[in-house]
Amino acid sequence: MTAAQARRQTIQSAGKIASPAAADLIGMFAERNPNSTRGELTEVGKLVAVFSATAARLSPAARKRLIARKARFNELVAQIAAEPETAQKPLKLVAKAAAEVSQGVGLGQMLSPEEGRARIGRYATPTKVEDWAGPLAGPTELERDFGVARSTLHAWQKQGAVIGLLVGVRKHAFPTEQFVDGRPVAGLAAIVEAIGNLRVAWLWLREPNPGFAGVTPLARLKAGATDKVVEMAHSNFADA
Repeated sequence: MTAAQARRQTIQSAGKIASPAAADLIGMFAERNPNSTRGELTEVGKLVAVFSATAARLSPAARKRLIARKARFNELVAQIAAEPETAQKPLKLVAKAAAEVSQGVGLGQMLSPEEGRARIGRYATPTKVEDWAGPLAGPTELERDFGVARSTLHAWQKQGAVIGLLVGVRKHAFPTEQFVDGRPVAGLAAIVEAIGNLRVAWLWLREPNPGFAGVTPLARLKAGATDKVVEMAHSNFADA
């Protein structure tokens, strides 16, 4: 067994992904690009080795997020490559800063589920649904103001094509921002399925999202970017 094979076996036995060495990658590129120079193959092989080693150290969740944001990743790589070697322009990357060494106080006393719920209840502040969900309307108002028949609204609910928020015991109210020309914006059912909760899904849709440069997912849906918003929902809630 070679040293490289022994190293890969040791890493795999520890539950980690082994990234290929630069020499392995250079050989692979040489086979597929016989007309390229040795210098070009060496540069590309080293770059791919760096990227693969970084990806291997990431957690599964981090790798999923990176794949979902590959367009942003490509932009950052292109930005670095375009800068002169003497440039000092800061990039929008997470910089390594000196960590302050400190000693924590520990977990403290273990609480029972009952005591935990009681303490959370004392911290919680009652909030009206309109304060976070935006304008709401019931079936009567939707039919009067938006021309949505009750039977149509009921069918949309059964299909999951519209978001209805429970207000009170059994009454549902519908955020009016989800309607465009009297119809719910396309993609709501897929987003609710990805997130798994109607209230969380609607709150996520109305919050500015860094993945969309601070634009809300709802605005992107209304702009027709259904696939991108559904993909972002899966990415944001992959570990939820």
